[in-house]
Amino acid sequence: MAAFTSTVGWIDISSAALRTMRAELEGQEKGVLDEMGVGALHAGYADTFFPGTSVLQTRARYLLFVPWTYLWMASQRRSSPENAGALKESAEAWLISRLRETERGNGIIGGEVYPRPPVQPPDVAYWTALRTFRLYDGSASRAQLLARWDRRRILRRDDIRRGDEDLDEPPLGCFDVPGVPTWWMNKDHEVRFSLEPKEAQFLRDRLVASQPGFLLGMAASMLKKSRRPTSDRLWDDAFMLDAARALDERNGGHGERTASVVQAVERTRGASAIAEMVRAIYAALVEGQREIDLRRAGRPTPDDVFAYRNGLYDYWSGNEETTVDEAAALDLAGLAGDIHLPGDLRSLLDHVQSRLQSIKRAKQVDALLLDSSTRELFTRIERRRKRGRARLPESDGLTRREGFDARTVRVEGLDFRYQVTRRLLLDLHGGLFP
Repeated sequence: MAAFTSTVGWIDISSAALRTMRAELEGQEKGVLDEMGVGALHAGYADTFFPGTSVLQTRARYLLFVPWTYLWMASQRRSSPENAGALKESAEAWLISRLRETERGNGIIGGEVYPRPPVQPPDVAYWTALRTFRLYDGSASRAQLLARWDRRRILRRDDIRRGDEDLDEPPLGCFDVPGVPTWWMNKDHEVRFSLEPKEAQFLRDRLVASQPGFLLGMAASMLKKSRRPTSDRLWDDAFMLDAARALDERNGGHGERTASVVQAVERTRGASAIAEMVRAIYAALVEGQREIDLRRAGRPTPDDVFAYRNGLYDYWSGNEETTVDEAAALDLAGLAGDIHLPGDLRSLLDHVQSRLQSIKRAKQVDALLLDSSTRELFTRIERRRKRGRARLPESDGLTRREGFDARTVRVEGLDFRYQVTRRLLLDLHGGLFP
């Protein structure tokens, strides 16, 4: 991490650390442990369909709030490298305080820790989006912008178009957004997430122009008063499937050289299901080893010591049969054509799918999903992924299994950042058709 001195001791996150943090968050979507690497399915499809999005993002208007923060800082004659961090924090604190008055905490970055500054401020969540959607262009990264702060070299695109003769050097950073509103930093002004019509049209135009070959850009272009996302799940959303079909048609069909976007979207159903099954198996395997640890130590076992194993049984004896069917029916060759699959992950998915296809009833789970060969495969992969942190290895994972219980792992499928994308599209829709 790179630290920069300010009157409040502000600390920035380096680009490398930011990339690492994003990767960890993608791998632990919604707090779900990703010891087996199925987060690669989530990130792979999310980057294919919705580049520029992040699990950290909440509301579309932050795409304007973040540039306005920097442009306001640049407008302050007293701003300097020494106080840039403090100025940025003051603007972010003002924004949080105003949003807390109107939005009741819904999607406010830093709202839960206010008045303390958030560990991950809005620009951390939105910087990649600003570049991807062509709202920011400059030689400086987010960290460099503050480290090399020069307010004269932080500009808005329209200012450059008019010609700025005061610059001795090219801009460090350039934001292509509407101008900072007059109410910015007014302590009495009401601030909301709702986009104004002109703001929504601007953002839609930018999304469409910056992502012509991606599902996000096509979906943004197809928003109409009566057409918008309607489902919580990507593969079940008729609007998104229509956008995928339109993208296929524009690409000239899906022959040998062009993969079908519709089929890729439909495969996310099975990808989510098989990821859920991998997580369920992993949790049951660790739980079983934890039970052995307790017996060997002569310690009592809790009543829910086999909660994950019983949950795994429920996929065949309860109401979750469709998850198994979807995972078993997934076209793994098509999946590998859609996104990159690391070698270990492809081997894991092949193994799990073949076992799922063989199981007909819950009694077969122990023999086919909790057996020694499955345990060895999962252990080997976890050890490679989490050196020094793996839970499954019998001996060196002993201390890391301490405290493992029915609350440790959340067993659920993948989202592919669709909740973030859906919220973005709905924010655009609300501004376009108030």
